[in-house]
Order: sequence, then structure tokens, then C-alpha cells
Amino acid sequence: EELERDAPAAASAPTLRRHSVIVLVDRLDAAAARAIQYARTLHPDDLQAVHFDLDPVKTAHLIDAWQQLGFSRLPLDVVECPDRRLTRAAMQVVSTALEHHDTEVSVLVPRRMYKHAWHRMLHDRTSDQITEALSGIPHSNVTIVPYHLGSSRPSESAVAGDADGASTNGVAPREAGASAPPTTVVARAPLPIIDGAVPIADVRLRQRVKVAGRVHRVRIQPHGGVASLECTLVDDTGGIELVFLGRRSVTGLAVGALVVAEGTVGDDRKRLAILNPIYEFSREAHAH
Repeated sequence: EELERDAPAAASAPTLRRHSVIVLVDRLDAAAARAIQYARTLHPDDLQAVHFDLDPVKTAHLIDAWQQLGFSRLPLDVVECPDRRLTRAAMQVVSTALEHHDTEVSVLVPRRMYKHAWHRMLHDRTSDQITEALSGIPHSNVTIVPYHLGSSRPSESAVAGDADGASTNGVAPREAGASAPPTTVVARAPLPIIDGAVPIADVRLRQRVKVAGRVHRVRIQPHGGVASLECTLVDDTGGIELVFLGRRSVTGLAVGALVVAEGTVGDDRKRLAILNPIYEFSREAHAH
């Protein structure tokens, strides 16, 4: 009854102007490559690959592989997840994409499909939890992109392979978005208190400001892409983009790093940003 009652309104609802597609990437393999290929066929206005940083070593391997393969200039967003709550982190990413109310978001989740039930039992269902949570957000749509193990064609298996260079030894890869093996969870360092720094929420366009916070997201450009490095700096009040034009990397700039940045606030794709800021890293010992 509900479906029939709401059908006329749903059919006549206006189509939103923008379509943003997000591909969740746990590791660079044929399943992730297949999802990215499918994402491109949707011709979105914005396409982003997102990896949640649960293991710094694994993330470093992924970044290196991503920069080498390139995926035709598709950047990779590495997002911090210090509490290992992947579902909440995914919801935050989607909510950010929906900030512009004219946007429809599609989230693609690569799914490794196994022939035998005992194979499936070896892998957790974190991606199912993410799918259920994201599908409950208005204008957020989740699509499972299946990859059937044992049925790959040569052209597919050669796309990425085992990105971190480790042999699987017959053990199938983990589910996209699945937690890494249990590790010690390191508490966040407190945000620094810096003389002259203003709350990010108070920052305005064309102001010259000093801000301090924690790096929440780093955008990794592939080797063939535009030479620029972007990151999102957050404090307890909000976030702002830092854009380093002409640079592919900044030593020490990674998710979770404490940074003090200074510069003039501009506009970068409808987001407040500081272009080529003066910056320094704040040691944990200096934080209060």
C-alpha cells in the first residue's frame, strides 16, 4: 500500500541537477577496478574513490599503487577513521557530498563473490552494514558491484592484481570496506591551541587567516593527473581545504597529522580553501 500510494509522487519528483558517484576502495584489485570502470559508464558530474585509513602500512601500499596505475587521472581520497567505525565514516563522506541540495549520490561497493559457502564465511559482512546505513539517507543510493572469483578474464585480472605486492596464497581478498585485522587503536592527539589561530567555522572568503587542526582527508593524485595535493583540515568547529598547487606530496602530510596553516581564503569548487598555505606541523607535545 505504501509503495502504491507514493508511486505518483516519486514518479513526478524533479530530477536533481548533479550526480556524484563514490567508489569505496579497500584495496587495489580487479574487483575495485571493475567498480571504477562501471562508475565511469554512469557519466557522473563528480567521481571519487574513497579509502578509509585503518592501517597506515596498508594505506601507504595503496597510495603507491594508485599513483603508479593512475586510473586515467582519477584521484583517491584517503579519509581518517581513528575509531574504526567504518559505517559512521562512510555516512560522513556521503553527507558531505549531499551538502549541495541539488545532488544525487550513488555509492558503489565492490563485492567479491565466492563459489563456496565456506569461502564466504571467512569474510566479514562489514560492507552489508555500510550498504544498509547509506541506503537510509535521502538521495543516497547504494549499488553492489559483484566480481566473481574464478571467472576473471585475462584483461580483467591484469588491471591491478594484488596491489600491495603480497601473495594471497589462495586466500581470497577481504570484503570492500571490511576492517583490517585487529590492531591497537591509537587515540587521537588533542587539537593544538595556537596563538592567533581562529576557529575554522569563523573563516570567511578573502580573509587572511591562521588555522590549526587535524588532517581528516588527503586526496592522492595519480602520476598522470594534475600536480596538486589537497587535504581537508578540521577542528572542533568545521573544516577547510588546503590546496598545494604544483606538488604531488608533502612530507609528513597524512591523515591524522596536526597542522597549522596560514594564507588567504579562496574558493575551490564551492569550498573554502587556502591555496599554497604557509604551514607547519604541530608536535603532539605542544598540543593542549
